Amino acid sequence: MQDIMIIASLLVFFNVMLLAILVPGGSIENRDFSKLKGVVFWGFNLFLILLGVMSFITCYLLLIAHPNAIFITKIIAVLYFIVYIIDLAGIFPKSPTKMSKPLILFEIINGSMAVFLFLFVTAIGHIGS
Repeated sequence: MQDIMIIASLLVFFNVMLLAILVPGGSIENRDFSKLKGVVFWGFNLFLILLGVMSFITCYLLLIAHPNAIFITKIIAVLYFIVYIIDLAGIFPKSPTKMSKPLILFEIINGSMAVFLFLFVTAIGHIGS
């Protein structure tokens, strides 16, 4: 079971790294978000930062097989999926700059990885029960 928890931890780490490469101003995410109001902009950034920090904490919780690690990982996977889906759907964040094709591809891949993470830890939860 410990090997499976290590794999789950690596999947969470992979998900947070996939999110990190989409930092605005980078080579993939180059949309203009200057139209977002300060509170909205910083609120969303704070949410993403906390999601990343919680992901790293969850990696550790999975490695030590904390009793709530699977549940926390499911929540994180859902949050990652929501972030990508609302962006792909054009709901939030809004930008006058269109999404580039590489960005769309990365967000589809990242959303798929979030689903895979959710399914993987759900399966672990059923095995451990």
